Amino acid sequence: MNSAVPGSTNRRAVRWLRGQLPELVAAGAISSENARAIESHYGPVESRTNFGFVILATVGAALVGAGIILLIAHNWDDLSRATRTIIAFLPLLIAQSLVAFVLMRRNESRPWREAVAIFDVAAVATAISLISQTYQIQGSFADFMRVWLLLSIPIVYLLRTTLGAVVYVIGTIVWSCAREIAGLVRMPNPMFFWIFFLLAVPYFLSRYWKDRDSRETVTLGIVLTIALVFGLGFTADFAKSDLGGVAFAGMLTAIYLCGIKFFPSADGRLPIIALLGAIGIGATAVALSFESSWHMTREFFWGPRPLAGNIAFALEFLFPIVAIGLAAFDILRRRFQFSLAAAVFPIVAAITWGIANLCKPSAAEYLHKTNCSFAAAAMMNAYALWLGIDILIRGIRSNSVARANFGLLLIAALALSRFFDSELSFVTRGLGFIVVGAGFLVANILLFKKRSAAVAV
Repeated sequence: MNSAVPGSTNRRAVRWLRGQLPELVAAGAISSENARAIESHYGPVESRTNFGFVILATVGAALVGAGIILLIAHNWDDLSRATRTIIAFLPLLIAQSLVAFVLMRRNESRPWREAVAIFDVAAVATAISLISQTYQIQGSFADFMRVWLLLSIPIVYLLRTTLGAVVYVIGTIVWSCAREIAGLVRMPNPMFFWIFFLLAVPYFLSRYWKDRDSRETVTLGIVLTIALVFGLGFTADFAKSDLGGVAFAGMLTAIYLCGIKFFPSADGRLPIIALLGAIGIGATAVALSFESSWHMTREFFWGPRPLAGNIAFALEFLFPIVAIGLAAFDILRRRFQFSLAAAVFPIVAAITWGIANLCKPSAAEYLHKTNCSFAAAAMMNAYALWLGIDILIRGIRSNSVARANFGLLLIAALALSRFFDSELSFVTRGLGFIVVGAGFLVANILLFKKRSAAVAV
């Protein structure tokens, strides 16, 4: 089954196996013919790029660019407009010359591609800012970021630069935050964010199909995941449909399921992207356990809306549908390794949203608080508790201290939330914390005993 999955061969494990072959032959465990057959099965040895060298080369290129900018800025006020224009484009011309050199002579060298890409991106930003300052072109920081992103994305594909893609995605987040801050009164249209986001997806897919397990692919996946969270937040603010909680439940569950499905781990550990989704599910479940999360504003207008409003509304529905589809597909095939408690989060959130909307508050009610919002919060509290217990049990069964403690941490966070959110007496709150603390101790004692017994055997 794994052979059909792109990037399913673990290169680190193959390198380890190649290193063990001479010892196995010398010990007589396998014959020389068997060793050569294993070598031929995994193909020729791939050249290994030092990731640290790539980082250092990129940092060096960035420092060179920064130094050039500082040297220019020292005498900037004394220069004529024509001289400023030439100087503004000079780093960009140098960067383009280096791009041509790399494509013709160093196309297979990752350090060269990454370093030149970062230098080119910095040169583009320098040219935009200096030309704007020289000719007094008006605009906001968000306008500057938009132009920079549009001019930078071709570099990612031309030089096949993962660090450039990471910088581009981070720039997309910064640009969206700048627009959000500038539009405090009126939420800006988030559709351009999704366009910028989708421009980076084909490059990530190409990296995934080429080498799924590499640090570069995983790093880019993490940055895209973080960008996805920001983008959905901006979209929910724009849509004003009270569906933000359901949308985030669906998105985080989809991230969790995709991390397990598309980044499987041979040692049984949770892949980093799936781990981010799992942490997000736990944090969101605790956040939605507050009654104030279910005070429906009812600002959404169900009549005719602009196209952007319809797309934002559809995006909020898209993520829960994708998450439910992914979970249902594996459940029907009976080949799932994920937590069912985590997988049903979007369904629980949707049901809770429906409960919160059963009651219609009167105009005099504060923040639309109703009996239905209390019932919705109670249901989400029950779900968060179930999720914490499920993670705890799975951690004990798999002999994972980290997983078990995360389940206990989720239960403790839920108890702490009720400490500030409810009117329970101090005695009741104290007993609750004692029970949770005792749970931490008992679970860890059981796990360490189980590990000691396994080592003894």
